[in-house]
Amino acid sequence: MRLRRVATLIVASVSLTVQEPFGRSQDASAYSLEKEAALGRRLAADVHQRTIPIDSPTLQSYIDSLGHKIAGYMPDAKFPFTFSAIADDPCGTIHEPAALPGGYIFVPAALLLAGQDEAEFAGMLTHAMEHVTQRDWAPQVTRGTFATAPLISAAGWVGGCSGGPAIPVAILASQRNAELQADLLAVQTMARAGFDPKALVHYVERVQDRPGGAMSRTYSPMPDRDERVAALLATMEKLPKAAYAAAPLGEFVRARQEVRRLVERPVRSNAPPSLMR
Repeated sequence: MRLRRVATLIVASVSLTVQEPFGRSQDASAYSLEKEAALGRRLAADVHQRTIPIDSPTLQSYIDSLGHKIAGYMPDAKFPFTFSAIADDPCGTIHEPAALPGGYIFVPAALLLAGQDEAEFAGMLTHAMEHVTQRDWAPQVTRGTFATAPLISAAGWVGGCSGGPAIPVAILASQRNAELQADLLAVQTMARAGFDPKALVHYVERVQDRPGGAMSRTYSPMPDRDERVAALLATMEKLPKAAYAAAPLGEFVRARQEVRRLVERPVRSNAPPSLMR
């Protein structure tokens, strides 16, 4: 897979310049914001070089506008977010954006094609952004140097991607918990931003596959779909009752049309779309 090769190259490049162990504590506060920002810049530069960007002012403007609107309702955000649209699909199982330290978010074209409306797209974008606010990459590098961190790669933090690098069993539970936490924070942020949080539930129910058997469930880094949905619904019940207006479809539809104009084919499988040449 293209992204697996990219991940190997990026982890190797980081290991040449960053050999400092994170430390024994799994608290991200043990790692300075300055170092986190520097790590994110290096990783983002590598991702830019090794993925296919979607060069569209229309699409970039839409993602920037939506992302910055969402960010305004995230009190825990410590970095300004930087959004980039890519043709690659780091998390082909559910099309989750790649979230890197320092607030770098790489949005796959596949997500715009898989989402049925702006609220679903916003839900998955918010989920990825919450990984950044919670600094979910931190526990993965507490066990040694950055060179051995399995999730600091071209895919960034891409949640429960079965197609990503192999993940040690010892950290599968913490990754599943981080996914659930990002879900729960995302629906709260969505509600504050005026998006119907049920949209994220609908997206997960429709797009995430169930694992094929007991063995795959045991070794999957992604929480079970039914578990995710139940946790999301339980959190939503605690939110203040509100009537959410449907987001206007105009901008979202134009963004999808722009993706289809630039991308060779709609998403019909887990394979990443490629740009027309």
